[in-house]
Amino acid sequence: MSSTDAVARGKLERPTPGLVEIALLGGLSLAWGTSYMFTKIAVQAVSPITLIAVRTLIASALMLVYLSAKGALPRLSRRDIAAFLLVGLLSNAAPLCLIAISVQHIDSSVTATTMALVPLLTVFYGMIGGVYPSVRSVFGVLVGLTGIVVLFGPEVFLTFGDSARGLAAAAGASLIFSASLFSVRLVRRHDSAAITTFSLMAAAFWAVIFALLVDGVPHMLPSAGITATVLVLAVWNTAAASFLMYATVSRAGPAFTSYNNYLVPVVAVVCGALILDETLTRQSIMGVILVLSGVAISTVRRRVRPDAAPPA
Repeated sequence: MSSTDAVARGKLERPTPGLVEIALLGGLSLAWGTSYMFTKIAVQAVSPITLIAVRTLIASALMLVYLSAKGALPRLSRRDIAAFLLVGLLSNAAPLCLIAISVQHIDSSVTATTMALVPLLTVFYGMIGGVYPSVRSVFGVLVGLTGIVVLFGPEVFLTFGDSARGLAAAAGASLIFSASLFSVRLVRRHDSAAITTFSLMAAAFWAVIFALLVDGVPHMLPSAGITATVLVLAVWNTAAASFLMYATVSRAGPAFTSYNNYLVPVVAVVCGALILDETLTRQSIMGVILVLSGVAISTVRRRVRPDAAPPA
């Protein structure tokens, strides 16, 4: 899991993205959106923490090979290593483990929709740094939170059944990942490929430790189908998604790339309904629409006309 804003700092926007940029955005949204479905399948046979340990190990190894082949492997100071350990924990290890736990209890599409709250939660974290939200942003947050209530149903907030556990895990993942967007500032002097590679390596470090403490050493390999699913999660949903993000940001800019915030939940909902037979009710559709509307209200800004722009 990576921040578009964090890895794309300094990139310029293309004024009119073309078919290539749209295809890259579609591939990125597909890679991230299908990760919830594959995680849901994998946790039926593999512990969530062990799953994330294997996923991040494979993905970080692939990214390390890529970075080495480019000759872009930087030397890290002790401060860099400590910073990447923090970033890896907050941006990958902890959120991915919580997402895997969440899909054990609720539909994968519901978890994905809850994760769409990340742009809204950054509003509250920004207040810690003295950046106060506009009335429009606050309204968008309220609309998004209303969507979560509609999506889960008011009764979930009065009990602590499976749905409430799934909501708690997904909400925890959203809160932690939102905080990670600010921790990435500690390593911003490195380029995007290095940030993702070392963050994934740090995530694998934490996930392996957690897996050994909680699950112990696995005594047997899962079935061929589950093994293939884990490989897809590592290669397609993590490593390939990183490459797609680099390409999209470099060609179209961070604002265009951020549209995946709206596409990922839609992909997850469609995959959940068509492949996992997850129930798609009128209530769940309305919840998804409200959440995405809240994100749009809070994050979409009107473009300033060139003739109305202030001087540089």
